[in-house]
Amino acid sequence: MFGLFNKSKNKENQANQTNQVSRESYPEWYAELQESQQRWFAFLEKLEAKMEELAVAAIPELKQLLQDDEDMYKRTFQRVYSGINGQLNNIREKARDTYEEKIDSIYYDLDSRVSVLDKNHDLLSDFRSACSDRYNDFDDKYDYWRKQIEKTQERDLEIEYKKILDEYETIKNKFNCTQCGGNIEIEKIFLIETYITCPYCQTQNTFAPSTLGRNLQNIAKELAEQRTSHLYDAYESEKDKERDLYHKRHELSLSTIHESDKKVLAEIQAKMDDLEEQRQAAIKNAPKLYQVYLRAMYDEWNKITPDLKEHNEKMYQNQLQYL
Repeated sequence: MFGLFNKSKNKENQANQTNQVSRESYPEWYAELQESQQRWFAFLEKLEAKMEELAVAAIPELKQLLQDDEDMYKRTFQRVYSGINGQLNNIREKARDTYEEKIDSIYYDLDSRVSVLDKNHDLLSDFRSACSDRYNDFDDKYDYWRKQIEKTQERDLEIEYKKILDEYETIKNKFNCTQCGGNIEIEKIFLIETYITCPYCQTQNTFAPSTLGRNLQNIAKELAEQRTSHLYDAYESEKDKERDLYHKRHELSLSTIHESDKKVLAEIQAKMDDLEEQRQAAIKNAPKLYQVYLRAMYDEWNKITPDLKEHNEKMYQNQLQYL
């Protein structure tokens, strides 16, 4: 019984001694790395909490402000929106500056003193990778909240377009010649001041569209984009698919570094070849989907503002050159 107890104590002492030796085997600068990493992680957690708090409070406020802002150019909304984005960017810049000051500086300082052949150099590389990965996680969260805030700009342009159409129906038969008083039908929605000839006395009359009518030119492209957003989403999905396939193939490639079994290597290579084939197909397909989207978007734009069709088609042809 006492013997068993002594054996147990001996094992515990041996384990403690092993741990002590293990701790002592680390270089003296390793403790500084661990402390820097822990502080960096804790710092990013605080920034992420601050970002979330800012966005969660701002998003409903921005949505309500956009709805209540009667200014055609939504200047009050844009001012507040810019302020929120500025605060969000300041948080991101603080993370970037701190990374350069606290992580890069210690890494480059030690890297200049520790040879790549040193057995402890991996500790330095691991430190930088861990801190960099954590920074990327922070950046992903920043992108998420930035996109959520961007969405508050989205207006229901179909409602605004209907108001313009309703106004046109109201005024199109209420314009009279300044010379003979004859009724002149406004045949379409004009975007700028236009001369209209009286069919009775041939007098040139100046028709000035309302503020609402003029605004059609400002919302036409965005409205066309909203109507064809499903086609743009299909293009974005195909583009993202290419990146995802690349990363999957890269991960498989890394898994072969320490693999010696030829059968396993052959299986991995077959999977990699299949992923590469899918990736190349996505690379070819993405531009085609974007062209489908562009054509549909410009068609919608031309329907909304037919007077701009010639100008729009030149823009469309220019964009095709970059596909």
